[in-house]
Amino acid sequence: MKSMLIFAPMLCIIAFSIPACTNPKPDQNKPVIENPLPETPKKDTMQNGNMTMDHSIMESTKMTMDQMHAMKMTGDFDLDFANMMILHHQAAIDMSEAELLKGMDAEIKTMAQKMINAQKTEIIALQTIAGKLKTSSSKMAHKEMHNELGETMMAMMNKMNALQMTGNTDKNFVMMMVPHHEAAMTMSEDELSHGKNAELKKIAQKIISDQQREIVELKAWQSTHH
Repeated sequence: MKSMLIFAPMLCIIAFSIPACTNPKPDQNKPVIENPLPETPKKDTMQNGNMTMDHSIMESTKMTMDQMHAMKMTGDFDLDFANMMILHHQAAIDMSEAELLKGMDAEIKTMAQKMINAQKTEIIALQTIAGKLKTSSSKMAHKEMHNELGETMMAMMNKMNALQMTGNTDKNFVMMMVPHHEAAMTMSEDELSHGKNAELKKIAQKIISDQQREIVELKAWQSTHH
């Protein structure tokens, strides 16, 4: 069985600072990833342009990042998609909450709040489906392996690693959210191609529609704020 690590560069998606946060409590609703793979060594700080990663950001997102490191493909594409999208959505929520705390542009902050609301709702739906799939997946006699989800996440992280932070929270948020949304759309398209669960396919189609619209809005703002 092939496996996939989501390693430390993923942290670049939240590489702009916010005031110190308290350590988050474990979310009992998040999927428990069994049989974790060896963890990729992490750096305490990450340089991207002239920006240095804030330690409080690392602490506030530790649960999500640790689960990404532990993510292992099961061979059930629906279950893998649900678990991966839960973590992907949580990362977007972390980014959006940072924008609300440090951003200055009212339009972008409004968009960030809408993303939080929509993706929290989708996480709940995905968790419910993942719980059902986990039970049935353990009984599967044959599991078909696909690596599309892992490849998409790797491509997204590479794009984000190449970004140069501007020192402006609003611009950084928009710049990072575009490839993040693009990755969610690609993962959702793969779910439509390889998945079998009707509920997940419906969620995937909604993700494509919603995030395609948001990318247009983000790029429109970006074009007028050089």
